[in-house]
Amino acid sequence: MSKVIIVGHKNPDTDSVVSAIAAQEFFTKVLGKESKAYRAGILNNETKFILEKVGVEIPELITAFNEDDSVALVDHNEAGQIVEGLNYANVDYIFDHHKLAVVTEKPIFCRMEPIGSTSSLMAKMLLEKGVEISEISAKILLAGILSDTLNLMSPTTTQEDKELATKLNDVAKLDIEKFVGEMFEAKSSLEGISVQDVITLDYKVFEMGKSKVGIGTWETTSPQSVNAKKDEIMKALITEKDGEKLDYIFFMVVDILKQTCQLYIVGESEKVLTEKVFGGNVEDGIMLLSGVVSRKKQIVPPLTEELSKQD
Repeated sequence: MSKVIIVGHKNPDTDSVVSAIAAQEFFTKVLGKESKAYRAGILNNETKFILEKVGVEIPELITAFNEDDSVALVDHNEAGQIVEGLNYANVDYIFDHHKLAVVTEKPIFCRMEPIGSTSSLMAKMLLEKGVEISEISAKILLAGILSDTLNLMSPTTTQEDKELATKLNDVAKLDIEKFVGEMFEAKSSLEGISVQDVITLDYKVFEMGKSKVGIGTWETTSPQSVNAKKDEIMKALITEKDGEKLDYIFFMVVDILKQTCQLYIVGESEKVLTEKVFGGNVEDGIMLLSGVVSRKKQIVPPLTEELSKQD
């Protein structure tokens, strides 16, 4: 029996990596299928910290696919976010908490819910089937929830995320506040991170109406360390926009502690669009958005709505 390939989106974040690893348990114990988790790109410092802390090997980088491979996507389903070289016709499973963005040519196994993380979804699916979640899976799934919901403070957080986090920690037995502090310290670290990595480690491209929009995010407890590289970041964003032939590009510096976002505005078209959508003022290339921390819930929907009107 061939193994199912499990993979998250390009420019993987913690949730996409750990939910892929935990999904192996779902395939084995629920579906009775062999599977293997892969990563679609380099890992950020937070994800590296979590896997090392828990004692889990970094998944192998996926570099090629065979024509008859069976693939499971976790934490994404948009064609623009899938790993290079993957034919969407090979996708047989989707586990996600984002909007549905594809039409498939065949029936597939698809589970999507408006929940705070794909890690939450994987935990829920295992618990629904009465699976005894292993300690390692409990730890990484809990880490995925805490990462994607910013310690359950993001507006994407649901009551179900909180309940699942409690159930997982009954098994994981972590000192959550200490663990989260260490996670966010690692997340904020710029050690070994180039300017290109800063803008692309958590970066996604979206189709919004007829526009192609790139949005990068850097979550940190020390936004000043990122802003110190602002001029270099702006140049890198413009290069990325031109190279990928994007209509718009944005970069979010999210202050985890203050729950604010500094939105980098690289050009006049971005300035006009964001002033119309968010109503803020752009000063020295940055728009400060108080209470905005979620790309998925607070940035993408209003931009999509506005750009869809321009069709």
